[in-house]
Amino acid sequence: MKFKQAKVLTTATLTLTVLFVSISIFPSTLAATSRMYLEPSNNVFTTDTAYLGMKFNVTVWCADIPMDILGAQITLWFNDSVVNVTRWWAPDWDFNFFMPAPVSVIPTPPNNVGYIHVGAGQGYVKVSVLKGGLPPVAPWGTNGTITILEFNITAVPTEQGKYTSSLQINNVDTYLKDTSNVDIPGVAKEDGYYEIKKSGPTYSLTISATSGGTTDPVPGIYMNESGTTVSVAAIPATYYLFTHWELNESDIGASNPVNITMDANYLLHAVFVYSTPEGSRIFVDPHEIIDPEAVPCQTNFNINISIDAMADVKTCEFNLTYNTDIISVIGLIFPSVNGQYPTLNLIVNDTAGFIWIKLAYSTAITVADPTPLAAIMFHVDSRGATPLNLTNTNLTNTYNNPIPHDVYHGYYNASISDVAVTNIMLSRTWVYQGWPVNITVTVKNKGNMTEAFNIHAYYNSHVIGTIAVTNLTSNEEKNVIFEWNTTGVAEGNYTIKAEAEPVLNEFNTSDNTLIDGDVWIMTHIHDIEITGVASGNWAYQGLTAYINVTAKNNGGFHETFNITAYCNTTLLGTVQVVNLAPGNYCEAQFSLNTSTLLPCHNYTIKGEATLVPYEYNETNNVLITSLKVRLLGDLNGDGRVDLDDVLTVSLAFGSYPGCPNWDPNADIYRDNKIDLADVLAVCLNFGNTC
Repeated sequence: MKFKQAKVLTTATLTLTVLFVSISIFPSTLAATSRMYLEPSNNVFTTDTAYLGMKFNVTVWCADIPMDILGAQITLWFNDSVVNVTRWWAPDWDFNFFMPAPVSVIPTPPNNVGYIHVGAGQGYVKVSVLKGGLPPVAPWGTNGTITILEFNITAVPTEQGKYTSSLQINNVDTYLKDTSNVDIPGVAKEDGYYEIKKSGPTYSLTISATSGGTTDPVPGIYMNESGTTVSVAAIPATYYLFTHWELNESDIGASNPVNITMDANYLLHAVFVYSTPEGSRIFVDPHEIIDPEAVPCQTNFNINISIDAMADVKTCEFNLTYNTDIISVIGLIFPSVNGQYPTLNLIVNDTAGFIWIKLAYSTAITVADPTPLAAIMFHVDSRGATPLNLTNTNLTNTYNNPIPHDVYHGYYNASISDVAVTNIMLSRTWVYQGWPVNITVTVKNKGNMTEAFNIHAYYNSHVIGTIAVTNLTSNEEKNVIFEWNTTGVAEGNYTIKAEAEPVLNEFNTSDNTLIDGDVWIMTHIHDIEITGVASGNWAYQGLTAYINVTAKNNGGFHETFNITAYCNTTLLGTVQVVNLAPGNYCEAQFSLNTSTLLPCHNYTIKGEATLVPYEYNETNNVLITSLKVRLLGDLNGDGRVDLDDVLTVSLAFGSYPGCPNWDPNADIYRDNKIDLADVLAVCLNFGNTC
C-alpha cells in the first residue's frame, strides 16, 4: 500500500511540472487600461531652477482607447494664484495627433485659451477638439496627443516653503466621445501636479518606544526639512495600552497619532502599559446541563472550569460548590496550558459539597479563546437540580497583582419544573383610542413535568386580563391571545408585560416575566399629500429627464413613507422618506430614461405617496402632470434639427448661467454649461425630423 501511494504522488508531481512549463511557454496577455493623462505629469521646480514668468508646457494624451473617437474635451483646473495658462495648441502637425483632418477646435488656438477665473486660487481652462464637418464622418480619432497647454509661473516663494497646484483633469467635464456622442466608458483620467519650492534647514526626529508596542514610522532617526509636520502613530501590542507621548522627556499627552512640527531636533518616546484583555472571565463550561433522562446511580457528566481572554496568568484559585444530595465528585483532570502542567493544591469535600483548587504555572499563561484549566466528573445520585457556583475566584499575574475578571456559574438539572414566557407579539404598535389590540403571549414548559398555571397581561402596571393554561406538556409551547380594549385609555405610550405564575418547585423564575413591546395610543391625524410633480414639461429623446415629486405632512406626527413616480404605467423608482415633521415638505428626484420614448409625443407623469398607518385622506396621495419628448438637438422644439439649432449652440458655447451669451435652450444636458457635448449632440442629429 505504501508503494502505491508513492507512485500516485510521483504522477501528480509530474503532471504539475508539465502544467508549469506550459504556462511559462504560453504567457497570458494582460488587458491595457484606457487613460487620459498629462505629460509630464509631475512638474516640480525649485527656486534654484525656475523663476517668476518662466513658462513650461504640459501635453494631454489619450492611450489604449478601445473605440473610435468623435471628439475630446479637456477641462483642466489649477491654482491660478501661482500659475496660469497663457496659450494652447491642437498639435495637428504632430504625427502623434489623435484626430485626422478635418478638425474643429473650440476655442480657436493658440491665443484664445478659454481661461475662466472662478475665485481665489481657482481657475480652469476648457478646450475641445472634435471631428469637423456637418455631419462629421470617418476617419475618426484614435490614441495620441490631444492638446498642448502653456503655463506661466506667476508666483514664487521668497521664504522657505512651496507653492503647489493640482493639474486636475479628473472631472466630469473632461471626456472622450465615441461616434454616437456617448462618453467612452472606463477611461482613467490621471491628474498632474505642479510645485515650486524654496528649501530650508533639516532637523532630526528620533522615535523610540517602551516594550509592549511600536510606532509608525518604526523607531529610528529621521531627517526632515524645517517646517515639515511629521505624523507618528503609536501601535500597542496585544494586551497593552498606549498611555502617552514624551517629547524631549516632557509628557505631551496621548493624541494618537501625534503631529510634530520640525523646527528643532526632537526625541519622541511612546509609552505603553499592560492591560487586562476585555472579556476576561472564568466560567463553568457548559454553563447549563439539563438532562431529564438522567438515571440516578447510573449517569455521569463532566464540566470544565475554563478561562477566556486572559494574559499573564501565574496562579488561579477558586471554589466550586454544589448540592451533594443531587451529585457527587468522582474524578478531576488538569490539562496542560501553553504546553505546561500546573503545580496543584486541592481540597475536595464531597460531604460539604465544595472543591477548592489552586493552580500555579511556572511560566505565566496567556489565552485568547476559552481554555479549560480543570475537568471535573460528577456522578448523579438523585433527581433534582443544583447550582454549580464558582466562588472566591482569584487570579494573579507575574507580579502577584490580581487580574480583573468576570465569573459565570453553571447549574445541573435532571428533574425540572420550569415555565417561561418566551415571546410577546402585538397586532398593532399604535392605535386610536378605542381600537382593539390583540396581544399574543407565547409560553413554554421548559421542564419535564406537565404543568397548569395562569398568565397575566399588563399595560404599564394595569391588568389587561388573566388566562389559565392547562396541560402544558414538557417542551410544549402555546400561544395565549389577550384582546385589549383601549376605550378610556389616555393618550400615551404604554409598555406591555406578560407574566406566568410560578409552578410548584419552580427551578428558575427569572424567565416567568417578559416585557416586550410598546403601544402608542393617539388622537391626532396622520396624512401625507403629494403637492407637486415637476418634470420640466419637456425632455430630449435619449437623455435622462428628472422628475421632482414633492410631499407634505399634513398630520400631527413625524412620518416615514415611500414616494414613487411613474411614466404612464412604468415605475421610475421609489424613495423612502424618514421622520418627516408635521407641516414640513420633502422632495424626491427620479430619473426617466427617454431612449425608449417617442419624440414629439406627450407622456403622463404620476407622483404617489404610500399610505401611512391610519392615513387621514387617501385622495391626495397621487398627483399627475405631463411631459413632451423632443428630438435630441431640436433646441427650439419645432420637430427638426437644422442650421438654426447649430448656430444657436455654437453662439452659446462655453457659457453658463450669468454669461452674456447664455442660452438655456442650448444646454441639452441640463448641466448649466454649454460645451462640446451639446455641440456634438446637435451636429450628429443634423437633419433629423419627426
